[in-house]
Amino acid sequence: MSKQVFLLGGGGHGRVVLDALLSSGVNVAGVLDPDLKVGDQVFGVPVMGGDEFLDQVAPTDVLLVNGLGANPCVRSRKRLFEDLKTRGFSFDAVRHPSAVIGPECDLGESSQIMAGAVLQNRVRIGDNAVINTRASVDHDCVIGAHTFVSPGVVLSGDVLVGESAFIGAGAVVLPGIEIGANVVIGAGAVVTKSVPDGWIVAGNPAVKIGMNK
Repeated sequence: MSKQVFLLGGGGHGRVVLDALLSSGVNVAGVLDPDLKVGDQVFGVPVMGGDEFLDQVAPTDVLLVNGLGANPCVRSRKRLFEDLKTRGFSFDAVRHPSAVIGPECDLGESSQIMAGAVLQNRVRIGDNAVINTRASVDHDCVIGAHTFVSPGVVLSGDVLVGESAFIGAGAVVLPGIEIGANVVIGAGAVVTKSVPDGWIVAGNPAVKIGMNK
């Protein structure tokens, strides 16, 4: 018997994720979002309630999909994933059918590869990480768990990104750069030097503008 799939979150990113699931032929049983009314529908999928709905199901009987976004804080996405994993739930990955994924890529649990994204060969994507619409990730890049790569980002070859980073829309990271954990890179930034843990950088070339506390 196949497991039922439930989407956590019906906001903007959640709808993008839901579209990717439906476009891939996934049968989504329901949306869980406390801000939506039970009985309403999102793209034809019924709203079943909030997180309390999960108290009624056995973790082994369902697959969850993380529909929370990040702008730029990834903590809520990370907390939701880790809390429910602790309770025994498993998460499904998302692969939009228009995404291009090269050979020998390693994609973690609950990772999401959205419409038009390109992953070249031997890319590694950590658990619960997002490669958003039309982002380009070149060969041998490593993306840490819970990291959010926004639409239109370009990561050149051999880029290493730590856990829980946020890379803003349209940013470019040059080859061989290391991006630390919990880093925030502003939209449109051009990163020419490695960025230590916790920095916030922006501009062309990107410079430190603060710390991600």
